[in-house]
Amino acid sequence: MISILLTVAALGALMISAVAGQIGDDDLASLGSKAALGLAIIILIYVVPRMARGMKIEYLRSEFSIHIPNAGLVYCAVILVVTILSLSSGNNLLYLILSILLATMFLSWLSSRLCLTRLDMQIRTPEHIFATEPVPFDIRLTNRRKLFPTFSVSFAVSEKDPASSSHDHNKVDLAYFPIIAGRTEARARSERVYPRRGVYEMNGYQLTTRFPFGFIEQRRFIEKHSEIYVYPQPLPLDHFPDIAPLALGRTESHIKGSGTDLYAIRNYLSSDHHHHIDWKATAKTAQLMVREFTRDDEWRVMIGFDPGVLKEVAERDDYSARFERAIGLAAGLAEYFIESGAEVRFLTPEEDSGYGIGRFHHYEILRQLAKLKPVPCETGLNEQVREIFQRETLAEEQQRILIVSAPADQIAGAVTASTQIISIEEL
Repeated sequence: MISILLTVAALGALMISAVAGQIGDDDLASLGSKAALGLAIIILIYVVPRMARGMKIEYLRSEFSIHIPNAGLVYCAVILVVTILSLSSGNNLLYLILSILLATMFLSWLSSRLCLTRLDMQIRTPEHIFATEPVPFDIRLTNRRKLFPTFSVSFAVSEKDPASSSHDHNKVDLAYFPIIAGRTEARARSERVYPRRGVYEMNGYQLTTRFPFGFIEQRRFIEKHSEIYVYPQPLPLDHFPDIAPLALGRTESHIKGSGTDLYAIRNYLSSDHHHHIDWKATAKTAQLMVREFTRDDEWRVMIGFDPGVLKEVAERDDYSARFERAIGLAAGLAEYFIESGAEVRFLTPEEDSGYGIGRFHHYEILRQLAKLKPVPCETGLNEQVREIFQRETLAEEQQRILIVSAPADQIAGAVTASTQIISIEEL
């Protein structure tokens, strides 16, 4: 309503000024023109920003938006000054200058808009990403226009930091393309480092240009929701001298197999590998003899991680660093056992990896660790984790390791005696 009244008043003052000029009343014409100019400035300050917000919403729905940088604000101020001088003096030269200024602003908008149209984008990221390590991003932009090139385009991603409590997404600039000729593509490789582990939520990509004069920054937002899992860095076990003995849990059986201890020496068979031939025994018996070895027992390790923590403990200044150190320890334990040939099971209150071996199973465990966050609770141990670790150790399950926030002596009675407890507070 206020906007309508201001507009009507400005038009009325302008009409009074025009009529007064026709009848020769210069004082009234000057007063009317000044009143109309003042109302126009008020409309510019009060009405236009509200209209721009509504237009911006519609603009974003069509992927495009406009931002006026500092150079553009200065240019708009110059246009405003020239407009005031033109209206107050009626000088034709000033009107010509004003027309050129407005045409330049329109040309800046049109050129920047055309630079971002008919552009196709592709981005490729590594499948596995570790915190604090450089990550290469391969970016490709294709200009589908036949003749007109694209100038000065910046590429950025919009993502949410997992450590941030707000829902805002941050823009991360990755690449800059000075020029892309018509019907060609340009490639760029950019490296960035994720400072911490976690799940980075990405909601899209943004193309930006200020071509040609820098008065208008045209933005094109391409919505695409995805998640990037950043794994924690596994910490070497020698960083934890009190934890290293946990790795010494493998045993051998007295059954022949592919272990390392000698089981027997027998006559050679055609199916035997020549590496197993015992040449000393062969020389003594004048017959080909081979060595047989004991078979290693199945080595199974279950690692549990309970992120539950008492509220007063979670509020300590050093707990966050201790929790991240525990995450690195869990990743290091999983890496060590898997590389040593053990079947590893990783358990949290939310997920259970099951037993597995090999690099892909290790990545699955790291994926679980990337999502873990401290969870306030009333007790020091999750009930689901407590139930699993209260069961008696199975014959083939040689090791159980449980990482918890509470002190080990408080948890010892809640799990089996064979469980090795690591307290986060003691790391």
